[in-house]
Amino acid sequence: MKKNSKQIPKGVRTKFYETLENFREATPLLAEGHKKKLLSSLDLLTDTEDGVQFLYDNISDLVDAGIFKDTMWDDPARLVPSLVGGTLKAGDHTTIVEVLSELRMLAIAEGTIKQKSFSAGKAKTFLEEALVNNIDLIFPGGSEEDRNLDADTRKKISVLFHYLTDQISIQKIKGRLAKEIELICAQRPVVTGRVLEIISTVKNEMELSAESDDDRRLKYYVNSVYSPSEKAGELDPDEYKSYLEQVKRKEIVHECEQLADTMHETGLATEYHALLLNHVANEGSLVKLALGLDNVGKAELDKHRKFVTELIQRVIHPETARSCYGLAKLLERSLLSHQPVKSGLQRIMGMELHKEVAKNIRKSRENSTLDPSHILTAECLGILGQPLGVGQGWNPTCQSARGISLWSSHAPGKLLRMVESAAKSNSLSMRFEGDVIKSEEQILGLVKELDYNLDAVSVVLVPHLDKIYNEMMRRAANRADDPHKWVNPAMYGHWIPTGFISAYDYLTNSIKEYEKFIRTFYITHHPEYNGGNDLAYPNPVGIFLTSSTGKLIGFHAVSILRVRKVKGQVRVFILNPNNEGRQRWQENMRPTVAGNGERAGESSLPFHQFASRLYAYHFNQSDIDDLNKVSKEEVDKVTELAKSSWGESYQWMEPAGIKL
Repeated sequence: MKKNSKQIPKGVRTKFYETLENFREATPLLAEGHKKKLLSSLDLLTDTEDGVQFLYDNISDLVDAGIFKDTMWDDPARLVPSLVGGTLKAGDHTTIVEVLSELRMLAIAEGTIKQKSFSAGKAKTFLEEALVNNIDLIFPGGSEEDRNLDADTRKKISVLFHYLTDQISIQKIKGRLAKEIELICAQRPVVTGRVLEIISTVKNEMELSAESDDDRRLKYYVNSVYSPSEKAGELDPDEYKSYLEQVKRKEIVHECEQLADTMHETGLATEYHALLLNHVANEGSLVKLALGLDNVGKAELDKHRKFVTELIQRVIHPETARSCYGLAKLLERSLLSHQPVKSGLQRIMGMELHKEVAKNIRKSRENSTLDPSHILTAECLGILGQPLGVGQGWNPTCQSARGISLWSSHAPGKLLRMVESAAKSNSLSMRFEGDVIKSEEQILGLVKELDYNLDAVSVVLVPHLDKIYNEMMRRAANRADDPHKWVNPAMYGHWIPTGFISAYDYLTNSIKEYEKFIRTFYITHHPEYNGGNDLAYPNPVGIFLTSSTGKLIGFHAVSILRVRKVKGQVRVFILNPNNEGRQRWQENMRPTVAGNGERAGESSLPFHQFASRLYAYHFNQSDIDDLNKVSKEEVDKVTELAKSSWGESYQWMEPAGIKL
C-alpha cells in the first residue's frame, strides 16, 4: 500500500525541489557541495513512511540528476543484497544514499525506471534477497547491535523496511526464508546467533500453517529451537530443569534421544541441551545419548570420561549451549586423545586472562555472567569440533579466519597454544624470514574496529593475527612477485606447498601470463591431469571476488580443501570464511553448500568456474608436468569467463604468440 506523499509539509517539499535543482544545475566543481546539501535535505524525509513515499515518487529525478554518479551505488548490477544491512547501519549520508538505492531498486522492479543492464525481475530478486538477508531489520529484535545504533539511523532503517515490506509481501519470501535457514544450518557455523535470530523472528512474527510446505519447513526449525523435545516445548528452561530433577531415568533417556536427534539434524543446540547435558554429566551412558555420539565418539568419551564431565560442569551453560554440538564433534574427531589438545583445554579453562582479553570476550557476550575463561574454553570446543564453521564476521580478516580453520583441522594443539598465549599476554608472535614479529609492536592491521559478532577464539586471536599478517605483507611488498608467496608459508605453517604462481602483477596492476597460470592450475590440481592425487592439506589461494553480475568487488582469501568428481563433473571444494558460501559470483556461477557432495562448512563449484576466479595459488612443484596436456578449449573457456567479469577491470599482458 502506497503512502500519501502529499502529507509532506510544503516547506520540506519546496526545500527538496530547490536543492535538487541546484544539484542538477551545478558545475562539476560545485556538484559535490550541492550533493551534500541535497542529501541533508532528505534527512527528515527518510524518517517517515510518507517521506519515503515522497522520495520514491521522485526517485527517477534523483537518479537522472546523478545522485549515484561516481559512487559505489552507480551501477545497480554491481550491488550485493547481503551488504545492504551493513551499509544502512553506517549512518549519516551513507544510510540516506542506501535508502535511495533500495527505492531505485523498487522502481526498477515496478517498471518505473528502466535499466538496460538490470531487468525488473533481477531487481525484484535483489529486493527479496535483501529482505531475507536482513530479516532482523524487518522485525528488529532489540539486539545489542540494534541498541548500539544511533536512534536516527535505527529509525531510518525501520521506516525503509516497513515501507518495502508493504510493497513486497513478506509471505512471498517464506520459501526463500526456509531455504535460507536450511542452507545456513547445512554449513554448520560455529556462531549460530544469526540463524537463531531469524528463527526467533519467524516464530514471533509469522503465522505458520500445516497446509503449506514452506510453512512446515519453517515450523520444523522453530520446533528444533523452541521444542527440541515434546516436553521442552511445554516448559520454559527453568521449568525444564526442575522437570529433569523430578522424573525417572526412562524419561531422561527419552529426552536425551530427542534432543540429540534435533541437534545433529540442524547443528543447533539451545539452552535445553545445555541443561540436559549438565543433568546427566556424571552418567557416561546418558552423556553419549545426549550428545548423539557415533562409535568413535563413544570410545573417546569412555577414555576421557572424567575430563569430559569436568568440561560439561564448568563450561557448558545455557549461555554457551552452542558448544554442546562442538563437544560432540570434538569427541568424534578423537581430539582429547591428542595430548596437546587435552592439556591445552585444561590450561585455558583454569587460566587468568589478560584484562583486555577478558573485556573483549565480554563484548562478544553482552550481559554474560560467566567467567571469560570458561566462555573461551567452551568456544574452543566449537572451533575444534567444527573447523569449517569458522567465520570472519564483518571484519576484513579472511586470512585470519582461514588460518584458524587450518590449525583446527591439522594442528589443534598449536591452535590452543596460540589461544593460550594471546589470552594470557594479549600478544602473539610469529617468525618471518628470521625475525620475530610481535603483534604488540605493530600499530596497523586491516581491522580498524573489530566486529565482536565472532566466536571467542576469533575474538582473542584475530586482532593479533591481523596485525602480524599486515606486517608480513608490508615487509614482502615491492618484490618481484606476489607477497603471498612468502607470507602464506610463514603465516600458516609448513603445510603450504613451496610452489607459487600469481596471475596478478602488483607493480603494474595488470594480468600476466594467464594461459600458463591456468594450465599450471589444471596440471597440479585437476584429477585428470595430476594422476588423481588430491590435496593433503588446505591450500590458501587468492580469488577475485565478483558480484552476481560478475563485476569485480575485490580480492578475497579462501582455501581449497579438495577436488572431486561429483555427478560426472569435477568440482573444487573450498572454505569461504566470509560467512556466505553461496554468494553468486556471476549470473550462472553460484557456489553450492549442499547437494553436490559438500561436507558441512564447504562450498563448491565446477573446476573451470573456480579457476576463472583465481589470481594466486600454491602447488607442489613435483606435480608439474607438460602444460600442453591441458586443451586449448579448456583454457579458452576459463579465460572467457575471467575476461567477461573481473578481467574487464585490468589490462592483460599477453605474451607474444599467445592469444588468450
